Amino acid sequence: MSLVVVAAADAAFEQRVRSLVPRPFTDSVRTWERPLEDADDVKAVADLSPAVVILGPQLGQGPAFEVAGRFDRYYPAISVLVAGEPGPETWRRALAAGVRAVITPDTSDDDFRLQLDQAIEVARRRQDDTGSAPEPPRSRVITVMSPKGGSGKTIVSTNLAVGLAAKAPGDVVLIDLDLQFGDVAYALALSPQHTFTDAVSALGDVEATTLKVFLTRHHSGLYALCAPNEPATGDTVAVTATAEVIRTMASEFARVIIDTPAGLGEHTLAALDLSTDVVLISDMDVPSVRNLRKALDALDVIGTPATRHFVLNRADSRVGIDKEDVAAAAGMTIDLEIPSSRHVPLSLNEGRPLLIGNPRSPVARRLAQLVERFVAAPAARERKGGGGRP
Repeated sequence: MSLVVVAAADAAFEQRVRSLVPRPFTDSVRTWERPLEDADDVKAVADLSPAVVILGPQLGQGPAFEVAGRFDRYYPAISVLVAGEPGPETWRRALAAGVRAVITPDTSDDDFRLQLDQAIEVARRRQDDTGSAPEPPRSRVITVMSPKGGSGKTIVSTNLAVGLAAKAPGDVVLIDLDLQFGDVAYALALSPQHTFTDAVSALGDVEATTLKVFLTRHHSGLYALCAPNEPATGDTVAVTATAEVIRTMASEFARVIIDTPAGLGEHTLAALDLSTDVVLISDMDVPSVRNLRKALDALDVIGTPATRHFVLNRADSRVGIDKEDVAAAAGMTIDLEIPSSRHVPLSLNEGRPLLIGNPRSPVARRLAQLVERFVAAPAARERKGGGGRP
């Protein structure tokens, strides 16, 4: 069990942390009694080589984020959890400070335990990245994301999944993480009997292999975990449960593709923490590129280890800017250009991915090139473009 340091905690909070650690490992939880006020205090904690530092309620939310920022800046291999109040401003400050999770008064013990487990896992992964190269994971987890809606995420994710399934039938799963308005089932002409929330409800009660009963099989050999039918149902899914579902799927499938909602919400961040690769999609318009740049800056702040792949959609659009301008504004090299085509909306309407329904079309040929990028084993954890922490 990795070392967990609890600082600025009252007795009740400290006892709660200890109760969430398995009994044989309670000695791995240490209390930091001294103040945490400056860089020297942070260094003194870091010298203990903890995997996780939990900043308790006695420090205060403002000072806690300042301390967390110092850990993030000077000791990025250490995961930091902060006790705080829920709210958009709290999450904004947590993101900026590189905090792994905010423990609010209504956080359940199960969610707290999952957050702690995830923080330890991320710390171990970061420590591996700063030392010898870790062995590649069995599964390649590929998250497809864009800050802007309508950018083509679902087209890319469904065709990527279908293309990979053609090379390894039965060993690819597509997760629809747009829990309110996901279109994966629609894009693949599926009628799922079970959805993401059904899988979440079974967590802890069934084994990983049994959880596959909630997947829907596509005739290409692909499995899909579809979004809930009702938007309100998606609101009930905890972020920690999302992470657990992804881990479970990654333990059973060689390739996990994740289609995400627009933006950079908590569920998407949880997916990125577990991803080996992220496919970033942008259109040929200024708002799309600017939002992508903001998303990349956020990814640099939180230090996601995923290798980045930049896909420029509708790359042949004549809209007053050229591809070089887009690449410069995004701060990334364009890895793949997808042209505009009327076949794209037709494929969505028919529920037939282009790689199946029209494989010789220019768009399908480019998507096939994207598939080839992910056929090999997961790449070493390196970054493409954007800079940021290693």
